[in-house]
Amino acid sequence: MESFEQSKDLIEYYLALSIKQQFNIDLDLKDEFTFTENIVSKKMIIAPTFSDRILKDSEIKDFLHALISDINNEVQQDIVNRSDSEQLRNIV
Repeated sequence: MESFEQSKDLIEYYLALSIKQQFNIDLDLKDEFTFTENIVSKKMIIAPTFSDRILKDSEIKDFLHALISDINNEVQQDIVNRSDSEQLRNIV
């Protein structure tokens, strides 16, 4: 299984690519999310840690929040059966 850092890089790439396609801007999203454990399911999820730069732009904030929610919901369905990186590559 790949490390969380490698998974984070892949998710960062996916989110940045999605922002580029939707808004035609390049954003560094390195510190805009983290991994954490869902206290109910005990599974790893992506949690937004948006900076003021993201929070000030409601369209980008809402777009990123929706993407992260989609990833969390879709990944959690199959993550038990696949490695983290294989599942994330299918999303990207």
